[in-house]
Parts: sequence; structure tokens; C-alpha cells
Amino acid sequence: MPKQETTSLGHASGLLATPPQYTARLAMDDETRREVYSLRYECYLDGGFIGPRKDKLFSDKFDGQPNTETVAVYQDDELIASVRVCFLSRFRPTPAPVRDTFPDELDQLLSQCRRSTQGMEAVEITRLVRSPRFADDQGLVFVLYRLAGLLGIQRDVRMILSCVRKNHVAFYRRLRYCEVAGPRSYPGLICPMHLLACTREDYDAVRGRFPLMDPDAFPGDDVSAFLAGQSMTTRIRPA
Repeated sequence: MPKQETTSLGHASGLLATPPQYTARLAMDDETRREVYSLRYECYLDGGFIGPRKDKLFSDKFDGQPNTETVAVYQDDELIASVRVCFLSRFRPTPAPVRDTFPDELDQLLSQCRRSTQGMEAVEITRLVRSPRFADDQGLVFVLYRLAGLLGIQRDVRMILSCVRKNHVAFYRRLRYCEVAGPRSYPGLICPMHLLACTREDYDAVRGRFPLMDPDAFPGDDVSAFLAGQSMTTRIRPA
């Protein structure tokens, strides 16, 4: 997991005079997925959140599900970060880690959501990782949140959910998340997690104040190509 709790929203807008560019694409093919699982393994093992594995890959039953998308972010053709989103509907049992960990709380949250025009009321942002070599790249965290938010906006989600460790709760509160429940055992990890939720209204307010997180603040991004599985060049902040 990235060190989000050290990131200052107010400071992030002035990260670099000439910010780097990244290439992002959805992990739709086996090669990209394997790259992502390898990076996840490196990151979670480095953080002490999983044990060693012979194949040096970290995947689970939620990867590859129809309601799941995984984003891969590259710099100079090197995979440096990734994030996964699991879309959730109150009208069918869409699989996601949060459903296994907080089933009653999830049902209650989904029941409060206005119906989505795209059939998915909420999204869980999970498996957010940066390469240990980029652990100090704060702008990369916002790139991952922005790309995850882009996928959520495209599906008209009404709530964003995250299951995080205790020391990350304060950061999410600054993003207008509310703590719902926890700590509890979370699929695949050896650390307990807390459930936090952010309404679409609060998310829109935050991205309106911090363009770093706002997909709409990057009109040069080729969103249609990205959603179709092609590579998209993006930046830390709008040009």
C-alpha cells in the first residue's frame, strides 16, 4: 500500500516544476495482469502485509471478475503503480473484498444509494500500490485516485468505498470519507482493515477543490482509448 497518510493535499499542487508523464492502461491481457500481480507482491511483501510466495505473484478470486477493472501505470515502459476497482450493485451480488469483509454494512450503505444510471451504485477502490522505488512519489498517488475516479464516474457510481489500515484513516477523512466499521480481517492480507465510505456528493466536492484528483481537469487525456483498453498518457497535474 502507498504511504497516503504522509501526503498533503494542499502541498501536492506544487509537487514538481516539470511533472513527469505516465502511461496508463487497463490490465486486460494476461501479460499485463501478471506484471500487476508481480508488482502487488513486491509492494505488499515489502510492507509486511503478506507472506512470501513461491510464484512471487499476488492475486485473488476478485481479479478477472466482470465487475472488476485493474489499472496499470507505467513510466518509461516500467510498471510502477496499480489500482483495482470493484463495482457493486444492491440488485445483484457483485463480488468484492468489502462484500466478504463487511457484508451487513455494505448492504446498508448500498440501500442508501440513489440508483445509478449504469447499474452500479458503488465502487470499492482496492489493491492500490506503488513500486517501492517510487514510494516518495506523492503525485503518483493522486494519479491512481484520479484514474480510479474516472472509472467510477463512467459507471455513475453514487458511493466510493475503501478498506484501509488504521494509520491511513486520517488521510481518507481529509478526502471526506466517513469511517463505517472495523477493524476486521480482509481477504489476502494479514493486517486488519477499516471500512470507509464517501458519497458521490462529497467526492465531487473534493475533486472540485483539488484538480489533481479530478478526471475532468485533464481534458487532454484520451479517455475513450483508455476505456477501450488502449494506453493513455496522463500527468500529475493539468497542463
